Amino acid sequence: MTAVLEAEDLAAGYGDVIALHGVSLTVAPNSITVLLGSNGAGKSTFLRTIAGLLPTRRGHIVFSGQDITSCRSDQRVDLGIVMVPEGRLIFPQLTVEENLKLGAFSPRARTRQAEGLDQAYVMFPRLKERRSQMGGTLSGGEQQMLALARGLMARPQLLLLDEPTLGLAPVMATMIFETIKQLKASGLTILLAEQDVRRTLEIADQGYVLESGKLAMSGSGAELIADQRIGSAYLGI
Repeated sequence: MTAVLEAEDLAAGYGDVIALHGVSLTVAPNSITVLLGSNGAGKSTFLRTIAGLLPTRRGHIVFSGQDITSCRSDQRVDLGIVMVPEGRLIFPQLTVEENLKLGAFSPRARTRQAEGLDQAYVMFPRLKERRSQMGGTLSGGEQQMLALARGLMARPQLLLLDEPTLGLAPVMATMIFETIKQLKASGLTILLAEQDVRRTLEIADQGYVLESGKLAMSGSGAELIADQRIGSAYLGI
C-alpha cells in the first residue's frame, strides 16, 4: 500500500539556523502518526515544511506517490495537505461562518462549501450556535474547534495538527482527542504534534521522537508508551 507521506532526509530551518537535520519518516494511509519531543525539538518545523510554509533545504517530500518538494503551499492544499497551526490563528474580526468558508478556498473544496459547513456544524454543534458570532469572542476551546473545522473545510487527505490541545481545559482537550479518533475512523490520515505524550500515544498508530531536530527513535504507539526512555523523559515514570 502506497504511503500517504514519505519524508526523506529532510532538512529545514529559519534563516541561517537549521532546525531539522535529515529527518526521514513515513505516514501510512488512514493512520494517526505522532511527532513527540520537547519544545524546540523540531516538531512544528517539520509540519511547516510538509505544509510548504518553510522551504526544504535538503531532502524530498512525496505525497501519495508524487514528489511535492518544490510545490507551493497553496498547491499542497489543493492536493489535500491541510495544516491546523499551533495557536489556532483564526480571524478574530470575522464571524464563525466566515472563518469556516475561508477554509474552502481551494478549487477542490470550493464546490462543496455548503456540504462542508453542514458537516462542520454536525461535528461541532457549538459552532452552529455561534455561527454569527465574531471569532475573537469565542473561548479558547471554541476557537480550537473553529480552527479544526476550518481545516476540514479544505477537504484534506492528510491533516497536520500542531499542538491542538495547547492551553485548553482538560474537558476540551479530551473532546479534541475524541474528535481526532473520529476523524481517523472516517478515513482521514493525521500527522499530529502534541505535548500530551501519554494521551497522544494512546491513540497513535505510529510515533516518531525528535531531539534537537534529529530523529531519535520510532515505533508504534504501544511500543513507545512502554519504552522506559519515553516514560523517563516524558511521562515522569
